[in-house]
Amino acid sequence: MNDEKLWKETFHLLNNDEEVILVVIINKVGSAPNVPGAKMLVSKDSLMGTVGGGISEYSLTEKALEMLQKNKKNIEVVLLEHTEDATEHSSGMICSGSQHFAFVPLDNTQIPIIQEIYNSFVKAQPSTLTISHQGLNLEVDKILQRKNIYTETENEWEYKENIGLQDRLIMVGGGHVSLALSRVMVTLGFHLTVIDNRKDIPTMTNNTFAHEKLVISFNDLLTYIPEGNNVYVVVMTFGHKSDELVLEKIISRNYKYIGMMASTFKKQQIFTSLEKRGISAELLEKVHSPIGVQIKSDTPEEIAISIAAEIIAVKNES
Repeated sequence: MNDEKLWKETFHLLNNDEEVILVVIINKVGSAPNVPGAKMLVSKDSLMGTVGGGISEYSLTEKALEMLQKNKKNIEVVLLEHTEDATEHSSGMICSGSQHFAFVPLDNTQIPIIQEIYNSFVKAQPSTLTISHQGLNLEVDKILQRKNIYTETENEWEYKENIGLQDRLIMVGGGHVSLALSRVMVTLGFHLTVIDNRKDIPTMTNNTFAHEKLVISFNDLLTYIPEGNNVYVVVMTFGHKSDELVLEKIISRNYKYIGMMASTFKKQQIFTSLEKRGISAELLEKVHSPIGVQIKSDTPEEIAISIAAEIIAVKNES
Protein backbone atom coordinates (compact mmCIF):
# COMPACT_ATOMS: atom_id res chain seq x y z
CA MET A 1 0.00 0.00 0.00
CA ASN A 2 1.24 3.48 -0.87
CA ASP A 3 1.36 5.28 2.50
CA GLU A 4 1.43 8.71 0.85
CA LYS A 5 -1.97 8.03 -0.75
CA LEU A 6 -3.35 6.70 2.53
CA TRP A 7 -2.34 9.79 4.49
CA LYS A 8 -3.67 12.02 1.71
CA GLU A 9 -7.02 10.24 1.88
CA THR A 10 -7.00 10.55 5.68
CA PHE A 11 -6.44 14.30 5.36
CA HIS A 12 -9.24 14.54 2.78
CA LEU A 13 -11.75 12.65 4.93
CA LEU A 14 -10.97 14.63 8.08
CA ASN A 15 -11.31 17.89 6.16
CA ASN A 16 -14.80 16.73 5.20
CA ASP A 17 -15.63 16.18 8.89
CA GLU A 18 -15.61 12.40 8.58
CA GLU A 19 -14.26 10.28 11.39
CA VAL A 20 -11.94 7.37 10.58
CA ILE A 21 -10.09 4.55 12.26
CA LEU A 22 -6.48 3.97 11.27
CA VAL A 23 -5.51 0.32 11.78
CA VAL A 24 -1.75 -0.32 11.92
CA ILE A 25 0.23 -3.51 12.40
CA ILE A 26 2.64 -2.51 15.17
CA ASN A 27 4.22 -5.88 15.96
CA LYS A 28 4.58 -9.32 14.40
CA VAL A 29 5.93 -12.57 15.80
CA GLY A 30 6.50 -15.63 13.63
CA SER A 31 4.62 -16.19 10.40
CA ALA A 32 1.70 -13.82 9.85
CA PRO A 33 0.04 -11.96 6.97
CA ASN A 34 1.64 -8.61 6.21
CA VAL A 35 4.32 -6.71 8.12
CA PRO A 36 4.64 -4.02 10.82
CA GLY A 37 3.75 -0.66 9.33
CA ALA A 38 1.00 -2.02 7.08
CA LYS A 39 -2.07 0.17 7.38
CA MET A 40 -5.80 0.15 6.73
CA LEU A 41 -8.05 3.21 6.82
CA VAL A 42 -11.67 2.59 7.75
CA SER A 43 -14.49 5.11 7.51
CA LYS A 44 -18.23 4.48 7.70
CA ASP A 45 -18.47 4.27 3.92
CA SER A 46 -15.03 3.24 2.66
CA LEU A 47 -11.93 1.16 3.26
CA MET A 48 -8.41 1.77 1.99
CA GLY A 49 -5.26 -0.30 2.38
CA THR A 50 -4.78 -3.74 3.89
CA VAL A 51 -3.38 -5.34 7.03
CA GLY A 52 -3.35 -8.88 5.75
CA GLY A 53 -6.66 -9.78 4.16
CA GLY A 54 -8.78 -12.84 4.76
CA ILE A 55 -10.80 -13.64 7.84
CA SER A 56 -8.54 -11.70 10.21
CA GLU A 57 -8.87 -8.46 8.23
CA TYR A 58 -12.63 -8.93 8.12
CA SER A 59 -12.80 -9.09 11.93
CA LEU A 60 -10.48 -6.07 12.25
CA THR A 61 -12.66 -4.07 9.86
CA GLU A 62 -15.75 -4.99 11.87
CA LYS A 63 -14.05 -3.80 15.07
CA ALA A 64 -13.08 -0.49 13.43
CA LEU A 65 -16.66 0.06 12.25
CA GLU A 66 -17.91 -0.73 15.75
CA MET A 67 -15.54 1.86 17.22
CA LEU A 68 -16.88 4.45 14.77
CA GLN A 69 -20.47 3.57 15.60
CA LYS A 70 -19.83 3.85 19.34
CA ASN A 71 -17.79 7.05 18.84
CA LYS A 72 -14.78 5.66 20.69
CA LYS A 73 -11.88 8.12 20.96
CA ASN A 74 -9.16 6.14 22.73
CA ILE A 75 -6.50 4.14 20.90
CA GLU A 76 -6.91 0.40 21.36
CA VAL A 77 -4.56 -2.50 20.69
CA VAL A 78 -5.72 -5.93 19.56
CA LEU A 79 -3.67 -9.13 19.64
CA LEU A 80 -4.46 -11.81 17.07
CA GLU A 81 -2.90 -15.26 17.26
CA HIS A 82 -2.74 -17.21 14.01
CA THR A 83 -2.52 -20.74 15.42
CA GLU A 84 -4.88 -23.70 15.55
CA ASP A 85 -4.79 -23.93 19.35
CA ALA A 86 -5.40 -20.20 19.99
CA THR A 87 -8.54 -19.49 22.00
CA GLU A 88 -9.18 -15.98 23.31
CA HIS A 89 -7.19 -14.14 20.65
CA SER A 90 -7.70 -16.53 17.74
CA SER A 91 -7.80 -14.97 14.28
CA GLY A 92 -9.19 -18.09 12.66
CA MET A 93 -5.97 -18.44 10.63
CA ILE A 94 -3.16 -20.99 11.06
CA CYS A 95 -0.02 -19.10 9.98
CA SER A 96 1.80 -20.02 13.24
CA GLY A 97 2.40 -16.43 14.35
CA SER A 98 0.79 -13.45 16.04
CA GLN A 99 0.30 -9.73 15.46
CA HIS A 100 -0.57 -6.61 17.44
CA PHE A 101 -2.83 -4.06 15.75
CA ALA A 102 -3.30 -0.45 16.89
CA PHE A 103 -6.72 1.11 16.28
CA VAL A 104 -6.28 4.88 16.10
CA PRO A 105 -9.49 6.98 16.01
CA LEU A 106 -9.05 10.22 14.05
CA ASP A 107 -11.30 13.24 13.62
CA ASN A 108 -10.94 16.85 12.45
CA THR A 109 -9.16 17.87 15.66
CA GLN A 110 -6.15 15.92 14.39
CA ILE A 111 -5.94 17.60 10.99
CA PRO A 112 -2.71 19.49 11.86
CA ILE A 113 -0.71 16.34 12.71
CA ILE A 114 -2.14 14.46 9.70
CA GLN A 115 -1.14 17.36 7.43
CA GLU A 116 2.39 17.26 8.88
CA ILE A 117 2.62 13.53 8.21
CA TYR A 118 1.35 13.90 4.65
CA ASN A 119 3.74 16.79 4.00
CA SER A 120 6.67 14.56 5.01
CA PHE A 121 5.89 12.41 1.99
CA VAL A 122 5.18 15.31 -0.37
CA LYS A 123 8.44 17.04 0.56
CA ALA A 124 10.39 13.76 0.90
CA GLN A 125 11.30 15.00 4.39
CA PRO A 126 12.64 12.12 6.51
CA SER A 127 10.81 11.94 9.83
CA THR A 128 9.91 9.52 12.62
CA LEU A 129 6.25 8.77 13.28
CA THR A 130 5.37 7.50 16.75
CA ILE A 131 2.10 5.78 17.64
CA SER A 132 1.38 5.09 21.29
CA HIS A 133 -1.56 5.07 23.69
CA GLN A 134 -1.09 8.86 23.81
CA GLY A 135 -1.72 9.31 20.07
CA LEU A 136 0.39 10.30 17.06
CA ASN A 137 3.65 12.24 17.21
CA LEU A 138 6.00 13.34 14.44
CA GLU A 139 9.70 14.16 14.77
CA VAL A 140 10.92 15.91 11.63
CA ASP A 141 14.48 15.26 10.39
CA LYS A 142 14.87 12.26 12.69
CA ILE A 143 15.46 8.79 11.26
CA LEU A 144 15.56 5.41 13.02
CA GLN A 145 18.39 3.01 12.28
CA ARG A 146 15.73 0.37 11.64
CA LYS A 147 12.60 0.70 9.51
CA ASN A 148 10.32 0.38 12.54
CA ILE A 149 10.59 -0.38 16.25
CA TYR A 150 8.04 -1.75 18.72
CA THR A 151 8.55 -1.63 22.48
CA GLU A 152 6.28 -2.81 25.23
CA THR A 153 6.34 -2.69 29.04
CA GLU A 154 3.78 -3.84 31.56
CA ASN A 155 1.67 -0.70 31.20
CA GLU A 156 2.80 1.03 28.02
CA TRP A 157 3.60 0.33 24.37
CA GLU A 158 5.13 2.40 21.59
CA TYR A 159 5.55 1.92 17.85
CA LYS A 160 7.91 4.01 15.71
CA GLU A 161 8.50 4.03 11.96
CA ASN A 162 10.43 6.05 9.40
CA ILE A 163 8.34 8.10 6.99
CA GLY A 164 9.19 10.55 4.23
CA LEU A 165 12.32 8.53 3.34
CA GLN A 166 10.67 7.33 0.16
CA ASP A 167 12.22 4.78 -2.14
CA ARG A 168 13.22 6.52 -5.38
CA LEU A 169 13.45 4.95 -8.80
CA ILE A 170 15.36 6.90 -11.42
CA MET A 171 14.97 5.65 -14.99
CA VAL A 172 17.60 6.97 -17.38
CA GLY A 173 15.80 6.55 -20.68
CA GLY A 174 12.20 7.40 -21.39
CA GLY A 175 11.19 4.77 -23.90
CA HIS A 176 8.52 2.06 -23.92
CA VAL A 177 9.95 -0.02 -21.07
CA SER A 178 10.37 3.10 -18.96
CA LEU A 179 6.70 3.91 -19.46
CA ALA A 180 5.62 0.37 -18.60
CA LEU A 181 7.92 0.26 -15.56
CA SER A 182 6.57 3.61 -14.31
CA ARG A 183 3.05 2.21 -14.46
CA VAL A 184 4.09 -0.72 -12.25
CA MET A 185 6.39 1.02 -9.78
CA VAL A 186 4.08 3.90 -8.89
CA THR A 187 1.69 1.34 -7.35
CA LEU A 188 4.54 0.20 -5.07
CA GLY A 189 5.02 3.63 -3.53
CA PHE A 190 8.24 4.63 -5.31
CA HIS A 191 8.97 8.23 -6.22
CA LEU A 192 9.65 8.09 -9.96
CA THR A 193 11.99 10.20 -12.07
CA VAL A 194 12.42 9.66 -15.81
CA ILE A 195 15.43 11.24 -17.53
CA ASP A 196 16.12 11.40 -21.26
CA ASN A 197 18.23 13.52 -23.59
CA ARG A 198 15.61 13.52 -26.38
CA LYS A 199 12.86 16.12 -26.65
CA ASP A 200 9.20 15.44 -27.34
CA ILE A 201 9.28 11.64 -27.50
CA PRO A 202 5.74 10.19 -27.21
CA THR A 203 6.56 7.76 -24.41
CA MET A 204 7.74 10.63 -22.20
CA THR A 205 4.65 12.68 -23.06
CA ASN A 206 2.39 9.71 -22.28
CA ASN A 207 4.09 8.94 -18.98
CA THR A 208 1.58 10.32 -16.49
CA PHE A 209 2.89 8.06 -13.72
CA ALA A 210 6.31 9.64 -13.11
CA HIS A 211 6.62 12.38 -10.51
CA GLU A 212 9.43 14.05 -12.47
CA LYS A 213 10.34 14.01 -16.17
CA LEU A 214 13.62 15.66 -17.14
CA VAL A 215 15.16 16.28 -20.56
CA ILE A 216 18.87 16.98 -20.03
CA SER A 217 22.30 16.21 -21.42
CA PHE A 218 23.58 12.95 -19.97
CA ASN A 219 26.84 14.80 -19.29
CA ASP A 220 24.93 16.66 -16.55
CA LEU A 221 23.35 13.51 -15.14
CA LEU A 222 24.89 13.48 -11.67
CA THR A 223 23.28 16.82 -10.83
CA TYR A 224 19.89 15.12 -11.00
CA ILE A 225 20.55 11.73 -9.37
CA PRO A 226 21.10 11.90 -5.62
CA GLU A 227 23.01 9.14 -3.86
CA GLY A 228 21.39 7.09 -1.12
CA ASN A 229 20.39 3.67 0.12
CA ASN A 230 16.82 4.42 -0.96
CA VAL A 231 17.77 5.23 -4.57
CA TYR A 232 17.39 2.70 -7.41
CA VAL A 233 18.75 3.52 -10.87
CA VAL A 234 17.76 1.79 -14.11
CA VAL A 235 19.74 2.48 -17.29
CA MET A 236 17.69 2.01 -20.47
CA THR A 237 18.72 4.72 -22.92
CA PHE A 238 18.27 4.76 -26.70
CA GLY A 239 21.63 3.19 -27.57
CA HIS A 240 24.60 1.31 -26.15
CA LYS A 241 26.92 4.33 -26.36
CA SER A 242 24.65 6.40 -24.13
CA ASP A 243 24.13 3.41 -21.81
CA GLU A 244 27.89 3.19 -21.46
CA LEU A 245 28.20 6.93 -20.81
CA VAL A 246 25.52 6.83 -18.11
CA LEU A 247 26.90 3.71 -16.44
CA GLU A 248 30.41 5.17 -16.31
CA LYS A 249 29.07 8.25 -14.54
CA ILE A 250 27.00 6.48 -11.88
CA ILE A 251 28.82 3.23 -11.20
CA SER A 252 31.14 4.48 -8.45
CA ARG A 253 28.35 6.22 -6.54
CA ASN A 254 26.23 4.92 -3.65
CA TYR A 255 22.89 3.47 -4.77
CA LYS A 256 20.77 0.62 -3.50
CA TYR A 257 20.46 -0.80 -7.01
CA ILE A 258 21.88 -0.23 -10.47
CA GLY A 259 20.38 -2.13 -13.39
CA MET A 260 21.12 -1.90 -17.10
CA MET A 261 18.83 -3.20 -19.83
CA ALA A 262 21.03 -5.13 -22.24
CA SER A 263 21.56 -8.42 -23.99
CA THR A 264 24.43 -10.57 -22.74
CA PHE A 265 26.47 -9.53 -25.79
CA LYS A 266 25.77 -5.81 -25.34
CA LYS A 267 26.57 -6.04 -21.62
CA GLN A 268 29.93 -7.68 -22.35
CA GLN A 269 30.81 -5.02 -24.92
CA ILE A 270 30.05 -2.18 -22.51
CA PHE A 271 31.79 -3.85 -19.54
CA THR A 272 34.93 -4.57 -21.60
CA SER A 273 35.05 -0.97 -22.79
CA LEU A 274 34.63 0.37 -19.24
CA GLU A 275 37.32 -1.95 -17.86
CA LYS A 276 39.73 -0.60 -20.48
CA ARG A 277 39.00 2.87 -19.10
CA GLY A 278 39.84 1.85 -15.55
CA ILE A 279 36.49 0.71 -14.12
CA SER A 280 37.17 -2.26 -11.86
CA ALA A 281 35.50 -5.64 -12.28
CA GLU A 282 34.35 -5.35 -8.65
CA LEU A 283 32.35 -2.21 -9.46
CA LEU A 284 30.89 -3.76 -12.59
CA GLU A 285 29.72 -6.80 -10.64
CA LYS A 286 27.21 -4.71 -8.72
CA VAL A 287 25.33 -3.88 -11.94
CA HIS A 288 22.25 -6.04 -12.55
CA SER A 289 22.48 -6.87 -16.23
CA PRO A 290 20.84 -8.32 -18.20
CA ILE A 291 18.28 -6.56 -16.07
CA GLY A 292 15.37 -8.18 -14.31
CA VAL A 293 14.28 -11.60 -13.11
CA GLN A 294 14.73 -14.04 -15.97
CA ILE A 295 11.17 -14.94 -16.99
CA LYS A 296 11.70 -14.97 -20.78
CA SER A 297 10.07 -11.56 -21.02
CA ASP A 298 9.74 -9.97 -24.45
CA THR A 299 7.22 -7.12 -24.40
CA PRO A 300 7.82 -3.82 -22.57
CA GLU A 301 5.14 -4.80 -20.06
CA GLU A 302 6.72 -8.18 -19.36
CA ILE A 303 10.19 -6.66 -19.07
CA ALA A 304 8.80 -4.07 -16.64
CA ILE A 305 7.41 -6.84 -14.43
CA SER A 306 10.77 -8.63 -14.42
CA ILE A 307 12.61 -5.42 -13.45
CA ALA A 308 10.08 -4.61 -10.75
CA ALA A 309 10.47 -8.10 -9.28
CA GLU A 310 14.26 -7.74 -9.15
CA ILE A 311 14.02 -4.32 -7.50
CA ILE A 312 11.57 -5.64 -4.90
CA ALA A 313 13.92 -8.54 -4.14
CA VAL A 314 16.83 -6.12 -3.59
CA LYS A 315 14.67 -3.79 -1.50
CA ASN A 316 13.53 -6.59 0.78
CA GLU A 317 16.98 -8.07 1.35
CA SER A 318 17.43 -5.83 4.40
